[in-house]
Amino acid sequence: MSWRFGPVIFAAIFFGAICQGCGKPAVKTASGSQAAPLPIKVKVAPLTYQPVERTVEVVGNLRGWEEVTIGSKRTGRVARVLHDMGDRISPGEGLVDLESTDADLSVLQADKKLLVELSKLGLREMPSANFDLSTVPTIVEAKIKIDRTKQNLVREKSLNARGAGTSQDFQNAENDQKGAETALEIAMLNAQSTLANALASKITLELARQARVDMEIHAPIPSKQPPGHDGPVLFAVAKRSVSEGQMVREGEAVLQLVIEDPLRLWTNVPERFSSDIELGQEVRIHVGSQPNETFLGKVARINPSVDGVSRTFQVEAVVGNPKGLLRPGGFAKASILTKRQDSAATVSQASIVRFAGVTKIFVVEGDKVRSIEVVTGIEGDGWIEVSGDLPKAAMVITDGYTQLADGSTIEIRKDEPAETTKAEREDKLGSK
Repeated sequence: MSWRFGPVIFAAIFFGAICQGCGKPAVKTASGSQAAPLPIKVKVAPLTYQPVERTVEVVGNLRGWEEVTIGSKRTGRVARVLHDMGDRISPGEGLVDLESTDADLSVLQADKKLLVELSKLGLREMPSANFDLSTVPTIVEAKIKIDRTKQNLVREKSLNARGAGTSQDFQNAENDQKGAETALEIAMLNAQSTLANALASKITLELARQARVDMEIHAPIPSKQPPGHDGPVLFAVAKRSVSEGQMVREGEAVLQLVIEDPLRLWTNVPERFSSDIELGQEVRIHVGSQPNETFLGKVARINPSVDGVSRTFQVEAVVGNPKGLLRPGGFAKASILTKRQDSAATVSQASIVRFAGVTKIFVVEGDKVRSIEVVTGIEGDGWIEVSGDLPKAAMVITDGYTQLADGSTIEIRKDEPAETTKAEREDKLGSK
């Protein structure tokens, strides 16, 4: 061998020994032959299986279950404001009273007018729908007059037949009977007109009474209970817009009310999760004002349309708020629980190797290692979900994998005892 190739051969042997074993130089025997590479010391942890939950992370705004601005139905001057901002109010409870003098007078006037019409019919109160007009005094009187004229006509007819009466008297009797019948018809028409006027006066009285009621502004009464809420529904006053003595017009706002329990969470979810979100799914909500609290809700409504600009769709969740810790209008972070998996493969986060866009782990096979490409999923406290061509049970490298390649020889390193502190060493020396 020429001496010119000596250094080249030496370098090749040297670097080959270094590369063999991935960073561990080969050991030479006393005779000069090359021995097997030294094993690489590593730490391991078992591949574990545990239940995991898949969620969609979103942000949104909290809103009251109902938010309503109460307005005045009448024009008038504010006499009393019964509640102010922050007060809790039951449905139907009074809020604001307007001056009612004019309304009281209108009720009195309409009531007296109704009584006048009823007195013409000989009544003290409104009759029923099947009221018999023949009992009205004017009609009774007209009927009696008809009976009297009929009797008189019969008598005159009998006298005229015997030649004892005159034709003039008979003609007068006939005219009296026709006049009595006409008077009955007129009395019937007058009674019907009076009854119609009484009905109109009754309506006028009801309108006046309603106007009087409208001078007192009350909290609305919800037509149905919020879902999942069994207790009484309360309103909270969010804003007061009037003061005592102020003139308000019809429709002008006086108070703004909100139902605090439950609340609605409005959030926008990316379009790619449209097949994952379903009604009834659990929602976990966190707010900045209560960092240690988790509030639970459920998906109540899903908008079927996707916004063409943001590529999101709206989701509404119902959130219980019995303690009043959540505020309408507040910002919230939420996790929508889309799926629970009872057994998912997980490894220590320290086991994950990422290089050149590839994610993998190393598993122990005897005294060798094998790399497996994985896809990571949900992360927890020190663990991470992995999926791929994984064995059912395996020991996964958690430390020392920077020197490993497929087929590398390893030696599992046991945990070393923690170093004693200076105080502990001094205590030991003192005891000696």
